This record gives sequence, structure tokens and C-alpha cells, in this order.
Amino acid sequence: MGLDTLAEVADKNAANIAAAQSKKAEVSVANKAIHKLGGEDAAFEFIANGGTVAALCRTLGVGAATFDRWLDRGGEARRKSYAQARVRGGQSLAEETIEIADAATPQEAAVAKLRVDTRRWLAGKLNDEYSDKQQPLVNIDLGSMALDALRHRVVTPVNGVDKPDIVEG
Repeated sequence: MGLDTLAEVADKNAANIAAAQSKKAEVSVANKAIHKLGGEDAAFEFIANGGTVAALCRTLGVGAATFDRWLDRGGEARRKSYAQARVRGGQSLAEETIEIADAATPQEAAVAKLRVDTRRWLAGKLNDEYSDKQQPLVNIDLGSMALDALRHRVVTPVNGVDKPDIVEG
């Protein structure tokens, strides 16, 4: 590995600046598209109603990476609003399964089941309330168990010497 020449360093810096400007321009495009949609609240309402980020990005005409950069540029408040919208989106999807199941005819049962199962799975990913993950029923503290076992351990005679206890000394 040799040292970069001054020209190579300049080229790398120029490429980094161009990439940063390009990303900034993409975020600006996302800002304009979100404003045209009705603003940040409208974008998060779309997610809260069970819409996917992919569908929102198609509607906005931006890529998912650009949307992620837009989220990051908004700071913690925007990320928190997005997280709340995703949780509500999980609830919306779970509620939607009832409508799908109720509207299904016997001829559509297989398709309805697939639609319900898919929404239920996604709802569980977005909102822990709908997750199928089993929570642990018992917490075991192995450290305490090991200490208790050592405290109650019976000391056996060493080298065949028949002494009830080991005498230290």
C-alpha cells in the first residue's frame, strides 16, 4: 500500500463531495414529494393505515434509501413519529384481517386465508401486541443456582481418608 498522490486524494475528495451533494439532492426531492403528498403527517398516516414503506416510496417517486435518509435528517422526533406510525400500522393490518375474513366466501377461503395470514405476520413484525413470539415463562438465574449448589455440596473424603470434613490449615 503506497501513499496516495495529491491528485488521487483530490479525486477521492471530489467524489465524496459529489456523493454527499447527490444524497442531499435526493433528500430535497423526498422533502418536495412529501410536501406535495400533504406533509410529514400525511406520510406517517399512510404508514399508520397499514401502508408499506415500499408503497409510500412508489407514491412519492423516491427510493427506500432516500426515504431512510429523509427520516435521518428529521432527527429523533421524526424517527419517533415513524416508529409510532409503524406500530399503528400493525394495528391497522390486524384489524383489516377481520374485514377480509368476514367478506370471504367459501370459494375465496384459500385466498382470504393467505391474505389474513400475511397481514397477521406483518402486524406482528410492526406491533409486538400481535406477535406470535412466545415470551419466556420462567427466568432462570444460573449464577445463583451454581452458588446455591456449591453451598449445599457435600464434601467427600480425599484419598480414602475417612474424615467428615476437610480441615484447612
